[in-house]
Amino acid sequence: MVNQFQINSLSELNLVVDELEQLISFQKIFILHGDLGSGKTTLIKKLLERLDVHHVNSPTFSIINNYYSSVKGEIYHVDGYRIENEDEVENLGFQDIIDEDCLCFIEWPEKFLNFLPKNYVEIKIKVLNTQRIITLSL
Repeated sequence: MVNQFQINSLSELNLVVDELEQLISFQKIFILHGDLGSGKTTLIKKLLERLDVHHVNSPTFSIINNYYSSVKGEIYHVDGYRIENEDEVENLGFQDIIDEDCLCFIEWPEKFLNFLPKNYVEIKIKVLNTQRIITLSL
């Protein structure tokens, strides 16, 4: 399954969030690709607000943020931007997070790919002028 969205405004991002909200009923791992400032954290924040999670921040410096949702329980938000190799991923205890069977959103996932199950949702965000092209792939 591949769905693509042309987003021209923040309010249109709700179309993508609607689709993601459906996917989280049977998917747990979501990886996000996109340049700096493309909207990866904004997309996650809008989805988590729907799941009754507020005060979502980028985990760029903490690397892993975890939240509790009254709707979905424990949720992890991971940012691999500063991760240099797979040894660092192991030292973070990332495998334990995956084994918990919780929702997990991973920005800059390249160093995490060997630790992921085969079943995840890939989200690509491409910036074109003021538009975002967001592609969801299973």
